[in-house]
Amino acid sequence: MTIELMGIVGLAVLVIIIFMMVNLKDAETAKKLSRYERIIEDMSRQNHKIKRELEKQAAQRKQTELELEERLVRNVKEQVQTSVIPMVEAMREIENVMQAFQDEQVERIDRIEERSSKDMSFSPSHVAASNEKIIIAQYSQGKSEASIAKDLRIGIGEVDLVLKLANLK
Repeated sequence: MTIELMGIVGLAVLVIIIFMMVNLKDAETAKKLSRYERIIEDMSRQNHKIKRELEKQAAQRKQTELELEERLVRNVKEQVQTSVIPMVEAMREIENVMQAFQDEQVERIDRIEERSSKDMSFSPSHVAASNEKIIIAQYSQGKSEASIAKDLRIGIGEVDLVLKLANLK
């Protein structure tokens, strides 16, 4: 029985050795897992720091964009005030000058027409009334003032006056 006893003792020793090896492997695995846990925790902390930094940079970028937009708006307003507004004022002055010139020309035409109507006192008033109707009719058909004046052998000023009085111009 000694062989059997030795077999049992050998088997027991073998089981103990296997158990010890499993324990050693388990301890090594636990150490590796512990290291991995620490690494994961460190990476998680770094990830959190990076995330906060990104949020901070995004906020700064948004603030910078707002500041740039405000500067751009200010610059555009300044450019408008320095270049466009003077041009608009100059155009208004030109418009006023042109209006004054036009008024002066209308007055001159009116005076000339008055003189010519006094000089042509021989023309009956019913001819003028019929001319007015013809002028309005021909203008409504799309004829120009110059062609109407030529057809009726009267001045363009008279045609213009009749059209203004009839509120067609």
